Amino acid sequence: MIPLKLSAIDQEHLQELYDAAGIARDELPYTEAYENIWQGFQDRTFKNAGRDQLYGALLKYTRSSTNPAKPSEPVELTEDQKKLLKNMIARHASGGKFMPYSDAFNSAVKEFNTQSGLTISENDFWRAAAGGGSGKRKPPKRAVKVAKEADEEEDGE
Repeated sequence: MIPLKLSAIDQEHLQELYDAAGIARDELPYTEAYENIWQGFQDRTFKNAGRDQLYGALLKYTRSSTNPAKPSEPVELTEDQKKLLKNMIARHASGGKFMPYSDAFNSAVKEFNTQSGLTISENDFWRAAAGGGSGKRKPPKRAVKVAKEADEEEDGE
């Protein structure tokens, strides 16, 4: 993948499209919302960018705090399938990165489906690989200690 170099105006267009989608970046791949961003970017900038290039540009040029992640349904996988998924990611990641819309990603999905006997979609595979929708437990809330007032400690002084 050749990374996109965007001018300030193109970056602004991309940020506007991302903000309008209302979905966190990690949840965008293989969704209708991403297709709308990709098509809108093509229409506004007249750049013939691939889906993988545009996702890389989203990571590089957009601010992430505007669209919060939403809870999604977990991807149902057995323990063996989770181990297989982890192996696929490690085997197909490049430089420690596992990017959607890449040839490596497509190969991992195909290989996972063959070895697991499942027919998992690219979106479900991405959510499982990215950890989204995995049904992870939330960290416990920490107890907050309340300091005693100085008045309570001083008796009649």
